Amino acid sequence: MIVRNAQLALPNADSPVGGDLRIKDGLIREIGTALSGSDEAIDAEGLLVMPGAIDPHVHFFDPGYNHKEDFYHGTAASASGGVTTVIDMPDTSDPAAIDAASIRAKRDHVAARAVIDFGFFGGISGLLCDDRLEQRIAEMSTEVCGIKTYATSGAEHFPRVSHYQYWRILELTRKHNCIVLVHAEDFDYVNGATPDARAGGDGGMQFYRSRPEIAETLSVFSVSEIAEQLGAQMHIVHLGTARAAEIVAGRRFSSGETCPQYLEFDCNDFERIGAALKITPPVKGPQNKAALWRMLAEGAIDFVASDHAPGTVEEKSTGSIWTDYAGIPGGPILFPYVFSEGYLAGRFGLKRLLQICSQAAAERYRIADRKGSIAVGKDADLVFVDPDGTTLIRGADSLSKGKVTPYEGRTLRGRVIRTMLRGNTVYHADQGILSEPGSGAFVRPNLDDSQ
Repeated sequence: MIVRNAQLALPNADSPVGGDLRIKDGLIREIGTALSGSDEAIDAEGLLVMPGAIDPHVHFFDPGYNHKEDFYHGTAASASGGVTTVIDMPDTSDPAAIDAASIRAKRDHVAARAVIDFGFFGGISGLLCDDRLEQRIAEMSTEVCGIKTYATSGAEHFPRVSHYQYWRILELTRKHNCIVLVHAEDFDYVNGATPDARAGGDGGMQFYRSRPEIAETLSVFSVSEIAEQLGAQMHIVHLGTARAAEIVAGRRFSSGETCPQYLEFDCNDFERIGAALKITPPVKGPQNKAALWRMLAEGAIDFVASDHAPGTVEEKSTGSIWTDYAGIPGGPILFPYVFSEGYLAGRFGLKRLLQICSQAAAERYRIADRKGSIAVGKDADLVFVDPDGTTLIRGADSLSKGKVTPYEGRTLRGRVIRTMLRGNTVYHADQGILSEPGSGAFVRPNLDDSQ
């Protein structure tokens, strides 16, 4: 196959380069102009062709909680937004992915459903810091892109990791060349603030006050300091607080991500919109948004992720913000939002866009030998974008099972026309999903690419 007449987004180029791509056996084999041959051709005239986006933070609830989402609907929705690789979290499936056996079982279950490539994170909770801790970490380190933890409890079955437990975990992940991911909210602050916040009312502002900026900042400082002391690799997920992001940027061994929801919304929006915007950590004060955009543009925040975790209409409509489900369906919005509000809005150029949406996550999670850029020898994972088109966000139209979105009715600039996985068109804007379930492949980290 030859992709002809494209505007190619090549690594380290801040302007598109006109040219063609030759694809064979799922790989990019040649990049040039007016490539010869009688291969099947796709005419990309007028389209920007970029590496497929990587979403390194999704919750597809599979197996176990498929009323919220499953791997088919989750990967299909991601593909419609230009994503070609996702990395799924360990704690929102049943059983949780906490050792080699559970990871194999989960992989075998979801592989038949995925339409794009997928990797996993393993998980360690406070309950698992026992005499099998090293065994769990050692056997997971070859299979997963990192190990997820919670500084405050993620759920009853996945309790928090204490400071001393972080020390033990990080000693072992350093030994086994693995990265620890942290949901960073300070347990003591959240545990103490929540009763007072609940007594103050039932709106979004009160939920925000139960876990405000200082809860994130205290946790980020503590856990990243432990990583610094040990020289162990750490990644802070879903940063929404500017001060916390500044701390991460100043660390040698830690990296960080943010999400579109923290760039777009604040606690005033939460009070107005309600449960459709309920997430944890919650969106923060409005002063954070401009700072987060600036740090993302400058590279102080490494990349973006969706934290895709939809709830049903019923779960998002319990009548109280304290019992409404926390999570939104962000996967199909991730790349279109950053393309529109970051790149087309002039907040950063094409080179930084590629890093934010593809390259930096591929490098951090050690899959850059195959993913994350348009280069000879890499997987032909591509997204074809019409920069003059528009994208209207309507929950009812999403391919995800999640229909409740805080972006309802929002129009973004730019439109994903085609998403290609290893040379095969997975999604087309006029035809929908074109790949069969099971066409996605499991992605392991390249252990030769040491941190």
